[in-house]
Amino acid sequence: MVSKKELVVALALSLILVSLALSRYSLERDSFTGLCVRSSPSFSLLYDGREAVAVGRQLNVGEIYTVEGRLRKTENGLWMDVASAIRSNATFPLERIEGAYWYSNGPLLLTPRRVYLPYPLNVSKGAFVRVQGLTYGSKFYPVKVEEIGSFHELRNGMPYSVDGVVLYGGNPATLWNGSEEFRVYLPYGLTLKPGSRVRVLGIARLHSTVTLYAGDGGDVEFLGPAESKLLENAKIGETATGECLVIKSTSRYLNLNCTSLRLYGFRARPGDTLRFKALRRKSSLLCLECSVVRPREKLPNGICSFREGSFARISGTAVRVKTYRNGFGIANVTNGTCSVLLKLPSRLGVSLVEGDNVTAYGFFTLYKGKPAFEVQSGDDLCCGKRC
Repeated sequence: MVSKKELVVALALSLILVSLALSRYSLERDSFTGLCVRSSPSFSLLYDGREAVAVGRQLNVGEIYTVEGRLRKTENGLWMDVASAIRSNATFPLERIEGAYWYSNGPLLLTPRRVYLPYPLNVSKGAFVRVQGLTYGSKFYPVKVEEIGSFHELRNGMPYSVDGVVLYGGNPATLWNGSEEFRVYLPYGLTLKPGSRVRVLGIARLHSTVTLYAGDGGDVEFLGPAESKLLENAKIGETATGECLVIKSTSRYLNLNCTSLRLYGFRARPGDTLRFKALRRKSSLLCLECSVVRPREKLPNGICSFREGSFARISGTAVRVKTYRNGFGIANVTNGTCSVLLKLPSRLGVSLVEGDNVTAYGFFTLYKGKPAFEVQSGDDLCCGKRC
């Protein structure tokens, strides 16, 4: 016969077992599948596109988990005391974005609108990708990434890669790809050298000239020097080589007797012979390697070889020197049986007296129908003891 005390104990044990069973049933009933968008040693946050649940376990951001446990509401949102957490597939809809992968102070997608990512993708910078994931806060959390190519078409706000020759160095630099110019803005401290062939990856901005904005030094690749050709065969973006006579010199450029293009980046005197390697630009040349191979003092005396418009060196003795009221003067320079009128504008700051030895570098011309000679500056004429 069961005593009353034993009956009470049995009833209490039954209630405890029922309570445990109900508790276990409750834990099995509360489950949630979501994408981990936050993680710390004390908790992680899962999100399924509609609601977020904080769980008391450290998980990996970017992974999808199914968690089970006791779900409850708190003043900060939903919380789950986790009994288990396993990686899972998405049971909720994912957003899809197509764009170009880029990295500038953090990873992002260009659509061309900027979509910021919480972590880098395992694809090449500038690659065109199709990404599935969820937007949480200010960032898009990728789950599936498919690389579907690279951009080969110029589009405003999208990456573009160009191979070209540096026409103008510095920052920004100007590249020539064989048909058009690209203006390239580089990261701070990086410059490009004229005459170099480079490959630049950057964000395109379409203006009258296409502008590319490179993100970092890795977006610029040196491919070697520009192709070298003889001056008469060189095209824009190629290196021109030649040996020519300087016929005009200014503080900025030289004029040569072999081309109508001005040569920048080197100093020489009229009459000097240059050997040069120069970058061919649209309407000029830029010296890369230049040297004087024959100074003008070694030019032959051309006083007997008058040809209107041609450059020459003349040397002789000044006779019949005349100066007019306006400061302009002329002198007859003779050497043997040859003579020529030397024009002496006041701007030269040079005066002659009869008997002076004269050497001048300039052009043959006419003065009142007679053979004459003119120089560009006082530096191109020496007389007396200076000669």
